[in-house]
Amino acid sequence: MKHLIPVLTTLLCVSFYSQASTTVAGKTILARGAVLATDAKSAQQRTLKRRDTVYGVDKITTGEKSKAQFSMSDGGLIALKENSELNIANYEFNTTTQQGSASIELIKGGLRSISGVIKKNGGAYSVKTPVGSIGIRGTHFELQLIDGDMYVAVWDGAIDLTLEDQSVVSLGSNEPFSFAQVTSLGRVIKTTQPPAVFTQTIATISDDTSAEQPTEQQSIVQNNTSEKTTDADISITDVYAQQQFQAVNDATLIDQIAQRQGVFNYQATSFDVSSSLGEISDFSMSMSVDFDNGTVPDGEISFNDAGGNWYAAYSGLIDLTKLDLAVTFASHNNNKATGQIDAVFLNDIDTITGDFSLTEINNPAVNAGGDFRLEP
Repeated sequence: MKHLIPVLTTLLCVSFYSQASTTVAGKTILARGAVLATDAKSAQQRTLKRRDTVYGVDKITTGEKSKAQFSMSDGGLIALKENSELNIANYEFNTTTQQGSASIELIKGGLRSISGVIKKNGGAYSVKTPVGSIGIRGTHFELQLIDGDMYVAVWDGAIDLTLEDQSVVSLGSNEPFSFAQVTSLGRVIKTTQPPAVFTQTIATISDDTSAEQPTEQQSIVQNNTSEKTTDADISITDVYAQQQFQAVNDATLIDQIAQRQGVFNYQATSFDVSSSLGEISDFSMSMSVDFDNGTVPDGEISFNDAGGNWYAAYSGLIDLTKLDLAVTFASHNNNKATGQIDAVFLNDIDTITGDFSLTEINNPAVNAGGDFRLEP
């Protein structure tokens, strides 16, 4: 009987670690480039691709020109930027009780996060960083580590950052500032505008040419980055959040996109298109969506106006509930053209809506564009 106790203890320990290592933290909804997960206990490494599971003991890394997005078990979202490293120290959520706790650690690079049900229901959710630990009082924030400094943007809600000296920096709703830079020496520089490392996500541009010059603190933040903001680079954070994560909270839609398999061909079922040369006719639009690889291999737009036939070819990628599309070729009659196209899944994966614009390169006065709705 005495010999059974250590054996039983050993078995319980093995069982515990085995269960911990298989605790599902979430699923991969986007993986571009080199995205790897390493089991912290077994050191086994695997390449992540769309629909792959991530676990409660995974360390996730992204390489150069790579990125990843994860739908977590409580409906939250974590997006990793290129050259990043993230430890999922703990992510547990009980779907029956709707309770849980989460702890993640950003070691390198940058992340964007929208918290889910765990935080909504009052559960513990913390993010550790090299400069301190973040307690979340809201839903949407972004972090970026550069040369030992950490840049912080709170787009919705609020966070409390506890530094190594135990001082607390609060940012976001009901706080004077929503943005900050924390230097490697612990100096905190708060700003009313986003640090320049986040300017690629600016959603609106101010038309106020009399805007005040950046303060000395804001200039410090901007000069410590490879990009610089201007007076025009003033973001409205609510607009940013709505545009960049318009349907992220619709976990059902994200799950539908992640679970669908195969290639589906969509056709225009309705449209509202106009041209600078008058009425249009014979409008047609198609889009091929490869859900297995998360791509849009090809798509075409064609219609006529008084000047001849407009034609555009495009392709792209699935990014959450929107489609990152690029026009690869465009023409109007015998004239070269350029253009852009935007599209999202609307409410369900059988409906895609968006808009496009086309312009003759050598004669910008000749242009066309409009809205569309596509269905299989």
